[in-house]
Amino acid sequence: MNRQRVRGCLEVAAIVVVGAAVGAFATSTLLRHVGGPAGGREPVPGAPAPMPPEARARIRIEVRNGSGVPGAAGRMTEFLRRQGFDVVDFGNSDRFDHPRTLVVDRIGDPLKAREVAAALQGVPIRVEPDSSLYLDLTVLVGADLQDVIRPPEVEGPGGWRGWLDRLPGR
Repeated sequence: MNRQRVRGCLEVAAIVVVGAAVGAFATSTLLRHVGGPAGGREPVPGAPAPMPPEARARIRIEVRNGSGVPGAAGRMTEFLRRQGFDVVDFGNSDRFDHPRTLVVDRIGDPLKAREVAAALQGVPIRVEPDSSLYLDLTVLVGADLQDVIRPPEVEGPGGWRGWLDRLPGR
């Protein structure tokens, strides 16, 4: 009779442990998605809201490699296309000694230039209108390519371990 009682207690303990794990996972998932895609975080003051994908797709960009690193224009092109922009041309710049990546506004549209610059970790913007080019912006890739196309840092603890720290009042 004692063995059955011990076995019953172990089964109840196992059910409680599994239930707690499922509850923690559900809570973590819920807290991560509360408040929309930003995970409940407040937007950065003064930062423009990102454009919707259909608006990004209408921004025509050329990419020029000014870094001296072979393949940098292709890597930047892939990155921008994954971000939803329309890269219409890429290739080499006339110089390969640019230390910083920058966005060159070709049509005088600061909203489009800021959107691309924000996607590239806030690189500088230069305005040089050129109506002979049939595009909106030029991205001039500099030696800082790795820093510009890295994913943004995730704030705070991530994954299932950080769920408790996201609870209100903690």
